[in-house]
Amino acid sequence: MVYLLLFVLGAVFGSFYNVLIYRIPKGMSIAYPPSHCPNCKVPIKWYDNIPIVSYLMLKGRCRNCKSKIPLRYPLVEMASGLLAVICFYKWGFSLSALVFYIFFSTLLVLSMIDWDTFSLPEPIILGGILFGFTTSVFRSDFSLFESFVGAMSGALPFLLIYLYYTKIRKMEGLGFGDVELMAFIGSVAGIWGVIGAVFLGSIIGLTYAIPTILKNKNINFAIPFCPFLSLGCFLAVIFDLKKLFLIGF
Repeated sequence: MVYLLLFVLGAVFGSFYNVLIYRIPKGMSIAYPPSHCPNCKVPIKWYDNIPIVSYLMLKGRCRNCKSKIPLRYPLVEMASGLLAVICFYKWGFSLSALVFYIFFSTLLVLSMIDWDTFSLPEPIILGGILFGFTTSVFRSDFSLFESFVGAMSGALPFLLIYLYYTKIRKMEGLGFGDVELMAFIGSVAGIWGVIGAVFLGSIIGLTYAIPTILKNKNINFAIPFCPFLSLGCFLAVIFDLKKLFLIGF
Protein backbone atom coordinates (compact mmCIF):
# COMPACT_ATOMS: atom_id res chain seq x y z
CA MET A 1 0.00 0.00 0.00
CA VAL A 2 2.86 2.38 0.74
CA TYR A 3 4.35 1.82 -2.70
CA LEU A 4 0.95 2.26 -4.34
CA LEU A 5 0.30 5.51 -2.49
CA LEU A 6 3.75 6.81 -3.39
CA PHE A 7 3.21 5.92 -7.04
CA VAL A 8 -0.12 7.76 -7.10
CA LEU A 9 1.38 10.79 -5.37
CA GLY A 10 4.32 10.77 -7.78
CA ALA A 11 1.95 10.53 -10.75
CA VAL A 12 0.03 13.58 -9.46
CA PHE A 13 3.29 15.52 -9.34
CA GLY A 14 4.03 14.19 -12.83
CA SER A 15 0.86 15.85 -14.08
CA PHE A 16 2.26 19.15 -12.81
CA TYR A 17 5.60 18.41 -14.45
CA ASN A 18 3.77 18.15 -17.78
CA VAL A 19 2.50 21.69 -17.21
CA LEU A 20 6.07 22.89 -16.61
CA ILE A 21 7.38 21.07 -19.68
CA TYR A 22 4.73 22.59 -21.94
CA ARG A 23 4.49 26.12 -20.54
CA ILE A 24 7.96 27.18 -19.42
CA PRO A 25 9.55 27.13 -22.92
CA LYS A 26 6.62 29.19 -24.20
CA GLY A 27 7.00 31.78 -21.44
CA MET A 28 3.51 31.01 -20.13
CA SER A 29 2.31 31.21 -16.54
CA ILE A 30 2.30 27.82 -14.84
CA ALA A 31 -0.76 28.82 -12.78
CA TYR A 32 -3.06 30.54 -15.27
CA PRO A 33 -5.04 29.73 -17.30
CA PRO A 34 -6.15 26.38 -15.87
CA SER A 35 -5.38 23.18 -17.78
CA HIS A 36 -6.94 23.22 -21.23
CA CYS A 37 -6.65 21.47 -24.57
CA PRO A 38 -3.92 23.20 -26.63
CA ASN A 39 -5.93 22.55 -29.79
CA CYS A 40 -9.50 23.67 -28.97
CA LYS A 41 -8.63 25.68 -25.81
CA VAL A 42 -11.53 24.14 -23.86
CA PRO A 43 -10.73 23.81 -20.12
CA ILE A 44 -10.11 20.25 -18.99
CA LYS A 45 -12.57 18.94 -16.40
CA TRP A 46 -11.12 17.45 -13.22
CA TYR A 47 -12.30 13.96 -14.14
CA ASP A 48 -10.41 14.23 -17.44
CA ASN A 49 -7.27 15.31 -15.63
CA ILE A 50 -6.61 12.25 -13.46
CA PRO A 51 -3.01 11.12 -14.06
CA ILE A 52 -2.68 8.10 -16.39
CA VAL A 53 -6.30 6.99 -15.81
CA SER A 54 -7.91 9.83 -17.78
CA TYR A 55 -5.61 9.23 -20.74
CA LEU A 56 -6.69 5.59 -20.86
CA MET A 57 -10.38 6.41 -20.40
CA LEU A 58 -10.27 9.01 -23.18
CA LYS A 59 -8.23 6.67 -25.40
CA GLY A 60 -5.62 9.36 -25.83
CA ARG A 61 -7.94 11.99 -27.32
CA CYS A 62 -9.48 15.27 -26.17
CA ARG A 63 -13.09 14.77 -25.08
CA ASN A 64 -14.19 17.93 -26.94
CA CYS A 65 -12.25 18.13 -30.24
CA LYS A 66 -10.93 14.55 -30.41
CA SER A 67 -7.39 15.74 -31.11
CA LYS A 68 -4.64 13.36 -29.99
CA ILE A 69 -3.14 13.78 -26.54
CA PRO A 70 0.63 13.17 -26.73
CA LEU A 71 1.63 9.82 -25.24
CA ARG A 72 4.36 11.65 -23.35
CA TYR A 73 1.80 12.99 -20.86
CA PRO A 74 1.00 9.64 -19.22
CA LEU A 75 4.61 8.52 -19.64
CA VAL A 76 5.90 11.50 -17.63
CA GLU A 77 3.25 10.83 -14.97
CA MET A 78 4.23 7.18 -14.84
CA ALA A 79 7.93 8.04 -14.70
CA SER A 80 7.33 10.43 -11.80
CA GLY A 81 5.35 7.76 -9.95
CA LEU A 82 8.13 5.22 -10.47
CA LEU A 83 10.74 7.71 -9.28
CA ALA A 84 8.82 8.12 -6.01
CA VAL A 85 8.71 4.35 -5.55
CA ILE A 86 12.38 3.85 -6.46
CA CYS A 87 13.58 6.60 -4.12
CA PHE A 88 11.58 5.15 -1.23
CA TYR A 89 12.82 1.63 -1.99
CA LYS A 90 16.46 2.76 -1.96
CA TRP A 91 16.47 5.35 0.85
CA GLY A 92 13.26 4.73 2.82
CA PHE A 93 11.53 7.64 4.55
CA SER A 94 14.54 9.92 4.71
CA LEU A 95 15.85 13.29 3.60
CA SER A 96 17.97 11.56 0.95
CA ALA A 97 14.86 10.01 -0.60
CA LEU A 98 13.16 13.40 -0.81
CA VAL A 99 16.29 15.13 -2.15
CA PHE A 100 16.84 12.58 -4.88
CA TYR A 101 13.15 12.47 -5.85
CA ILE A 102 13.21 16.24 -6.36
CA PHE A 103 16.58 15.94 -8.14
CA PHE A 104 15.44 13.21 -10.54
CA SER A 105 12.12 14.97 -11.13
CA THR A 106 13.96 18.16 -12.06
CA LEU A 107 16.17 16.22 -14.46
CA LEU A 108 13.03 14.67 -15.97
CA VAL A 109 11.49 18.10 -16.60
CA LEU A 110 14.75 19.50 -17.99
CA SER A 111 15.21 16.47 -20.25
CA MET A 112 11.77 16.80 -21.80
CA ILE A 113 12.23 20.54 -22.35
CA ASP A 114 15.65 19.95 -23.91
CA TRP A 115 14.23 17.22 -26.14
CA ASP A 116 11.59 19.62 -27.46
CA THR A 117 13.54 22.86 -27.69
CA PHE A 118 17.29 22.10 -27.52
CA SER A 119 17.45 24.57 -24.65
CA LEU A 120 17.50 24.44 -20.87
CA PRO A 121 15.70 27.03 -18.71
CA GLU A 122 18.42 28.69 -16.65
CA PRO A 123 16.23 29.60 -13.62
CA ILE A 124 15.46 25.91 -13.02
CA ILE A 125 19.11 24.86 -13.26
CA LEU A 126 20.45 27.70 -11.09
CA GLY A 127 17.72 26.97 -8.56
CA GLY A 128 18.77 23.33 -8.70
CA ILE A 129 22.39 24.18 -7.94
CA LEU A 130 21.27 26.25 -4.95
CA PHE A 131 19.08 23.32 -3.91
CA GLY A 132 22.09 20.99 -4.07
CA PHE A 133 24.30 23.26 -1.97
CA THR A 134 21.58 23.93 0.60
CA THR A 135 20.41 20.36 1.12
CA SER A 136 24.00 19.07 1.37
CA VAL A 137 24.27 20.89 4.71
CA PHE A 138 21.50 18.69 6.16
CA ARG A 139 22.33 15.36 4.50
CA SER A 140 24.15 12.70 6.52
CA ASP A 141 25.57 11.01 3.41
CA PHE A 142 26.90 14.13 1.72
CA SER A 143 28.66 17.35 2.71
CA LEU A 144 28.74 20.92 1.43
CA PHE A 145 32.37 20.38 0.43
CA GLU A 146 31.43 17.30 -1.64
CA SER A 147 28.59 19.27 -3.21
CA PHE A 148 30.93 22.10 -4.19
CA VAL A 149 33.61 19.74 -5.54
CA GLY A 150 30.94 17.81 -7.45
CA ALA A 151 29.59 20.99 -9.03
CA MET A 152 33.07 22.12 -10.08
CA SER A 153 34.04 18.69 -11.44
CA GLY A 154 30.88 18.68 -13.52
CA ALA A 155 31.03 22.24 -14.78
CA LEU A 156 34.73 22.83 -15.54
CA PRO A 157 35.33 20.11 -18.18
CA PHE A 158 32.13 21.08 -19.98
CA LEU A 159 33.04 24.75 -19.73
CA LEU A 160 36.37 24.06 -21.44
CA ILE A 161 34.58 22.16 -24.21
CA TYR A 162 32.10 25.02 -24.58
CA LEU A 163 34.89 27.60 -24.83
CA TYR A 164 36.83 25.48 -27.32
CA TYR A 165 33.88 25.31 -29.70
CA THR A 166 32.68 28.90 -29.28
CA LYS A 167 36.04 30.71 -29.13
CA ILE A 168 38.31 28.56 -31.29
CA ARG A 169 36.09 26.73 -33.74
CA LYS A 170 33.53 29.55 -33.83
CA MET A 171 30.57 27.18 -33.62
CA GLU A 172 28.24 25.84 -30.97
CA GLY A 173 29.19 22.25 -30.23
CA LEU A 174 27.85 22.42 -26.71
CA GLY A 175 25.35 24.76 -25.12
CA PHE A 176 26.19 26.68 -21.96
CA GLY A 177 23.07 25.18 -20.43
CA ASP A 178 24.86 21.81 -20.44
CA VAL A 179 27.69 23.37 -18.41
CA GLU A 180 25.20 24.55 -15.81
CA LEU A 181 23.40 21.20 -15.94
CA MET A 182 26.58 19.35 -15.01
CA ALA A 183 27.13 21.74 -12.11
CA PHE A 184 23.60 20.92 -10.92
CA ILE A 185 24.23 17.18 -11.24
CA GLY A 186 27.49 17.44 -9.32
CA SER A 187 25.99 19.61 -6.57
CA VAL A 188 23.47 16.88 -5.69
CA ALA A 189 25.05 13.60 -6.82
CA GLY A 190 28.73 14.44 -6.35
CA ILE A 191 31.69 13.35 -8.45
CA TRP A 192 30.36 9.85 -9.06
CA GLY A 193 27.09 11.26 -10.31
CA VAL A 194 29.09 13.38 -12.75
CA ILE A 195 31.14 10.37 -13.87
CA GLY A 196 28.00 8.34 -14.42
CA ALA A 197 26.32 11.17 -16.31
CA VAL A 198 29.28 11.55 -18.67
CA PHE A 199 30.28 7.93 -19.31
CA LEU A 200 26.96 6.11 -19.05
CA GLY A 201 25.18 9.02 -20.71
CA SER A 202 27.68 8.94 -23.59
CA ILE A 203 27.13 5.23 -24.13
CA ILE A 204 23.34 5.66 -24.14
CA GLY A 205 23.62 8.70 -26.41
CA LEU A 206 25.81 6.82 -28.88
CA THR A 207 23.37 3.92 -28.88
CA TYR A 208 20.67 6.39 -29.88
CA ALA A 209 22.79 8.28 -32.42
CA ILE A 210 24.53 5.43 -34.29
CA PRO A 211 21.42 4.19 -36.17
CA THR A 212 20.77 7.76 -37.36
CA ILE A 213 24.40 8.16 -38.45
CA LEU A 214 24.31 4.89 -40.38
CA LYS A 215 20.99 5.75 -41.99
CA ASN A 216 21.94 9.27 -43.10
CA LYS A 217 25.68 8.59 -43.54
CA ASN A 218 26.30 11.91 -41.88
CA ILE A 219 27.47 12.89 -38.40
CA ASN A 220 26.40 16.52 -38.69
CA PHE A 221 23.19 16.50 -36.71
CA ALA A 222 22.21 17.71 -33.26
CA ILE A 223 20.92 15.70 -30.34
CA PRO A 224 19.86 17.02 -26.93
CA PHE A 225 22.44 16.10 -24.27
CA CYS A 226 20.32 16.52 -21.15
CA PRO A 227 18.19 13.34 -21.47
CA PHE A 228 21.26 11.13 -21.85
CA LEU A 229 23.31 12.86 -19.14
CA SER A 230 20.32 12.66 -16.80
CA LEU A 231 19.73 8.97 -17.46
CA GLY A 232 23.42 8.22 -16.98
CA CYS A 233 23.41 10.04 -13.65
CA PHE A 234 20.21 8.28 -12.56
CA LEU A 235 21.72 4.85 -13.24
CA ALA A 236 24.97 5.79 -11.48
CA VAL A 237 23.13 6.91 -8.35
CA ILE A 238 20.58 4.10 -8.16
CA PHE A 239 23.11 1.31 -8.79
CA ASP A 240 25.83 3.05 -6.73
CA LEU A 241 28.53 3.40 -9.38
CA LYS A 242 31.19 4.13 -6.75
CA LYS A 243 30.55 0.83 -4.96
CA LEU A 244 30.49 -1.11 -8.23
CA PHE A 245 33.78 0.49 -9.24
CA LEU A 246 35.47 -0.38 -5.93
CA ILE A 247 34.16 -3.96 -6.06
CA GLY A 248 35.62 -4.27 -9.55
CA PHE A 249 39.03 -3.48 -8.17
